[in-house]
Amino acid sequence: MAQVYSRAARDNDEIAQFYLGALYSAGAGVQQSDTEAFQWFSRAANQGHAHAMLILGGLLAIGRGAPKDYVGSYKWAYIVAMGSQIEEFRKDAQQLIGLLEPKMTPTQIAQAKADALGFHATTPTAKLPDPPAPTPSTPSGSSSAARPDAASGSPRPGNQSRGHDLVKGVTPDLLRQYGIR
Repeated sequence: MAQVYSRAARDNDEIAQFYLGALYSAGAGVQQSDTEAFQWFSRAANQGHAHAMLILGGLLAIGRGAPKDYVGSYKWAYIVAMGSQIEEFRKDAQQLIGLLEPKMTPTQIAQAKADALGFHATTPTAKLPDPPAPTPSTPSGSSSAARPDAASGSPRPGNQSRGHDLVKGVTPDLLRQYGIR
């Protein structure tokens, strides 16, 4: 399954990138690597994948897979808190923000919010180069559970109902919607 997700992730499928990050984080079907997990979550987050943004914020808050970065963590949490359509993600992001704020200066918080407001999801046009096949950590099962649409590039209906939420950016309208000026 990791090889199927890897191919789709290298074709810039943000959902496959998110799941590949999860596989590397857990060491499920691939050699566990916090650095690889962080890189795949980052790619998905930069394309607007809200769950990846939330996880990336958490990883930055604790320094897992990358150096600890409260400003970066706050940025991703703020984007999710202001832009996600999934209430659970918004609440989790607000909780992370509540944990970060006592550890940050007002200048750091202002910088994180400015960075968040400058965020615009992007979809890379170039396919990432094919790496060597992922190193299995355990015998891999059938790849039939992989998403067939990942390789075909066809639209994925119902992403939100499957827990996927794409945030393209924090707009003034979203800020007004949540009473933030």
